[in-house]
Amino acid sequence: MTEITFRDPGEVPALDWLDKTLIDIDSTYQRGLDEGRVQKIVDWFAWDSFGAIVVAPAADGRFHAIDGQHRLEAAKRHPKVSVVPAIIITATGTAAEAETFVNVNGARKNVSPLEMYWAQLASGDPEAETVKQVCERAGLKLMRYPGSNGKYSGSETVAIAALRSLIDKRGAMRARQVLEVVAKADLRPVTALQIKAAELLMLDPEFCNDVEPEAITDAIRGNALGLDTEAGAFAATHRLPKVKAFASVWFKKCRKKRKVV
Repeated sequence: MTEITFRDPGEVPALDWLDKTLIDIDSTYQRGLDEGRVQKIVDWFAWDSFGAIVVAPAADGRFHAIDGQHRLEAAKRHPKVSVVPAIIITATGTAAEAETFVNVNGARKNVSPLEMYWAQLASGDPEAETVKQVCERAGLKLMRYPGSNGKYSGSETVAIAALRSLIDKRGAMRARQVLEVVAKADLRPVTALQIKAAELLMLDPEFCNDVEPEAITDAIRGNALGLDTEAGAFAATHRLPKVKAFASVWFKKCRKKRKVV
């Protein structure tokens, strides 16, 4: 039986609470600060979600933050925070600190918007609950994960950013009406571009007065792949945004409203 060999994890780091004013950022390897991200942490500052900052000893009893610079900056701006939890590693010098920075961030998997949505829903977030209700009422199935090998059943989607944008911009009722159009077309999957194209056709003055929702559904049902290809070519030929090209191609396939005489 082959013995499994594990890498030596090195010296166990110290855990401590450090004075926030003793921790600096080395711009040699650190990224620039995202002011919006810092301010969001300040506005919603809570120890439950703060976590420990990874630091390395520097000269004169000070420290360099290797991981957690946005949280550190938020702590420095918060008047009720004086110390921060820290993991103190033994890296010495810029090169060693930068190597740790690469190892920490290179192995990290960022939370996707879809993963964040499901976590927010589980936490009882009211905006996430609104998305859930709108999708259910429209007959759209918001999936937890992208389809295996790109395979989906009818009316499934993972386009959470497009859904949230639609609801924020148009409100829950209008968003449901738009989503019903693509849900009834049995698209596999319902993509962000398709959601935005349906929104344009139904709510933009250029199109909405000339086409019925049912006509949009009929036009794209069973023909989505061909229309997507045609829309891509149309966008390239006419140098249009893809959403406008999708809407234009769909519009041409729709039965137009009968004029009232």
